[in-house]
Amino acid sequence: MERIILDVDSAGDDILAVLFAAVSPSVKLEGVTTCTGAAGPIEQVTNVVLNTLTLAGREDIPVAKGAWRPIVGNSKEDMQAPVHFEKRLVARFGERLKKFNPPAPTPTHPVLDKHAADFIIDTVMASPGEITLVATGPMTNLAMAFLQEPRLAANVKRMCLLGGNFVTPGNITPLSEYNIWADAEAARVVLNQGVETILVPLDVCEDNRAAASMLTRDDLADLLDAAPAHPVRDMMQDRFPIYIDIWREFFDLVGFPMDDIITVALAFDPTLCTMTEPLFCDIVLDGRLARGQTVAYRGRQLLPGGGPKTTRICTDIDGRRFMKLFKETIALYGTAA
Repeated sequence: MERIILDVDSAGDDILAVLFAAVSPSVKLEGVTTCTGAAGPIEQVTNVVLNTLTLAGREDIPVAKGAWRPIVGNSKEDMQAPVHFEKRLVARFGERLKKFNPPAPTPTHPVLDKHAADFIIDTVMASPGEITLVATGPMTNLAMAFLQEPRLAANVKRMCLLGGNFVTPGNITPLSEYNIWADAEAARVVLNQGVETILVPLDVCEDNRAAASMLTRDDLADLLDAAPAHPVRDMMQDRFPIYIDIWREFFDLVGFPMDDIITVALAFDPTLCTMTEPLFCDIVLDGRLARGQTVAYRGRQLLPGGGPKTTRICTDIDGRRFMKLFKETIALYGTAA
């Protein structure tokens, strides 16, 4: 069983990742840490996680609130664009958008009285070599933890990180993927730690070449047939059709990409993806267009540079096997009753 800390920014697929990790028999979810990102302010992000764990019946899993802003970041207007992009969708989807990233109600249980970075440090250092860090949003909390505790890198088992793009165009600029762009300085810190890392780029989740791994209305129908009646299943049936339709009509994808859940699944089953050999990955920090671009060191370059070759980049995914795993895992909700 893989022991993980899941660091999220509570966008739609983060919710599914928390639910997936909380019930998977292959995962021991040591805690969830939160970071400001695509879902908005840190209070919204954290409340979504707390409410999701309540829905799952897992209020025993600790939640630590983390970074409320990036280490450096971009302009305020640019940073808010991903949170408010639904304004561009009003004419098409109207009232249905109320189910897309709605304000989270007040949770029924509290967050830990500890910053996310401290939670990461304390948990990893208490179990050296046993904890995998899974980050599905901006990497601010991980970077803060590594900078605060120099011994941390040597005690992390591995990292599974969602971010970057190498073949597929970026989703924030043509060259940059959102998670990396949102805190490029943090991503550079994390990728330079020399920790064994699996990097999940847009290439294997937000590209129609990976269509079999995307959530569709057919998959929701399958859950109705396969999963016992349970609040988790009912929430997915109610909330996720709008996500499927937005990604199909706005992003031209065949379904809703499961980026975050794929990243969690790779923590215990890396065979789901084909990967490169270990490489060094760096982040572009300069310029508005290229800022946040993820660069893999391949071949031979004349100018000096580079760093630890510890990052394997996912290049393909067994989408059918992943989706089967996801639906079978979600169907576990309600079986104990």
